[in-house]
Amino acid sequence: MNNSKYILLLLLINLCACQNTYENLSDKHLSAVEANVESMISVNQVGYYIDGPKVAYLSNYGEQLQVKLVDFDTSKVVETLAFENVEVNNPDLPQMAKIDFSHINKNGRYVLVYKKVRSAVFTIDKTLYRTAITSLLRSFTLQRCGQSLNDKVSNLSHKVCHLDDSQLFRPLTGINFPKQKEVAIDTTGGWHDAGDFGKYVTTTTVSIGRILSGFLSANHFMSKLQLSLKDHSTAMPDVLTEMKYGLTWLLKMQHESGGIYRKVAGKKWPSLGAPNKDLQQRFVYGVSTDDTAKFAAVMALAARVYQVYDDKLSLQYQKAAELSWQYLLANENFMLDWQKKDDSGSGPYKANATDTEISLNYDNDDRLWAAAELYLTTKKNNYLVYINQNIGLPLNVYEWKDPAALGKWHLYNALCQPYSEKFCSKLHRQFIDRAELALQRSLVSDYAIANDKFIWGSNKLVAEEGLFLLIAYQLTNEKKYAQAAIYQADYILGANPFSLSYVSGIGENSVKNVSHIFARGEDVYIPGLLVGGPNKLAQANVAPKNKGILSYIDNAKSYAVNEYAIDYNASLISLLIELRTLDIKE
Repeated sequence: MNNSKYILLLLLINLCACQNTYENLSDKHLSAVEANVESMISVNQVGYYIDGPKVAYLSNYGEQLQVKLVDFDTSKVVETLAFENVEVNNPDLPQMAKIDFSHINKNGRYVLVYKKVRSAVFTIDKTLYRTAITSLLRSFTLQRCGQSLNDKVSNLSHKVCHLDDSQLFRPLTGINFPKQKEVAIDTTGGWHDAGDFGKYVTTTTVSIGRILSGFLSANHFMSKLQLSLKDHSTAMPDVLTEMKYGLTWLLKMQHESGGIYRKVAGKKWPSLGAPNKDLQQRFVYGVSTDDTAKFAAVMALAARVYQVYDDKLSLQYQKAAELSWQYLLANENFMLDWQKKDDSGSGPYKANATDTEISLNYDNDDRLWAAAELYLTTKKNNYLVYINQNIGLPLNVYEWKDPAALGKWHLYNALCQPYSEKFCSKLHRQFIDRAELALQRSLVSDYAIANDKFIWGSNKLVAEEGLFLLIAYQLTNEKKYAQAAIYQADYILGANPFSLSYVSGIGENSVKNVSHIFARGEDVYIPGLLVGGPNKLAQANVAPKNKGILSYIDNAKSYAVNEYAIDYNASLISLLIELRTLDIKE
């Protein structure tokens, strides 16, 4: 079998019941294989804004160059749409056409139909994404550690887990630690990250940072979201109650010196099963300056956000942030207390054979984020001095490898509209240049994605590139940036080579086999999880390697492409939140 036919077969295998005739639109779907067809229509399965761009893709079509737009509820043909072939960059992709129906501006539920093949159902409306955002946020609740789970929304349950997260893996090493007194440290709580039960400061901080930033941007919308929390309180919005759960755990990870322990996990990767069945001893691992800086940043940000709801809690966050900054001042150089055996049962989240970015060799980017949030919270000049000295650092995608972009945006948003600091023009240029790079990638790439790195967690990068594009739209009001940002959400939610929504439970044809120890071990389905997506290295040796956008398979054993992580969700949540604020017309 040649490569093209092999890849096409993988596409068809990944399809899950999403093609049917429009004469029977409400029938249970047949897969492409069952229907004995090879064409596929890929759409954003959540939907499209009435006044925004609406693009879908048709693969492997014949001589007929028309697609029907059909009202799903009435089965009536709304319009017959013409389409044209588009050149693909990936030689393993099948023949593909772009279907543009941006002129359709009547709300409703629709499908696109080509011969006997139909797309997944999608909506056209003035508002979108509330349900998707809520589901993505609720995934944090479903990942809570140190609690039992009895969730009436998802019907998921397990007994209380990991109540003895306390033992140091080894004595602390590094600079300026007081004589060690701790025998055991209470680090219960927090969220299980990814598909296993480890808990990491680095991903917890950047996840909370993203979501709190979204809260500041769309306070009215976020405040009204109902997450069905058992600890729901009228004193603060559910979103902040959930983020508080993670912040409370982070506070436990702070050493009395201000340094921050990196993670909590066992010596071995846990076996398949519910979290309460993971009975191995779990350990607290050493301190690093980059994690300490991320902690200081998110605590300072949280101090601003929570001040409206709980003055005492806000002050606690601020004091914790300032203590960690003092630790950073006492440890001016990058410091990591790490040994190879630390990663025998958990991810390193540091420079390693897979993660080789230059930013992982220093912590200036993490410290810049901390200085930015601390300055905006305290207005103390010493933080501004550090900012001015380091503002020229490269503007990279916001992630655990380099979180500086969020600090830079918060500085710009607070201080540069109108300009009040000398670094404003530099930041403005950085954001526009970075968004222009994303735009150019989107214009020439298959499925209009702005990310060209098909690595572990590529879907997160797609969402973050979308956020750069939205910043440029806010700064310039040029609709080309907003349109490209919309295409990033389209791709994640179904407008991709697999016609698959990469978020479990969102869309008619969503990912089914998330690589998740709880889900696999108990044969349960966990909704609201964004999976990592195409990864050319495909380290689990299940998905096809070196196929770019096609290096993916919906297989629970393929952890390198189909595992979820809390920071993936946070990036998509923020993208969808910002898209809700758009006012763009064709």
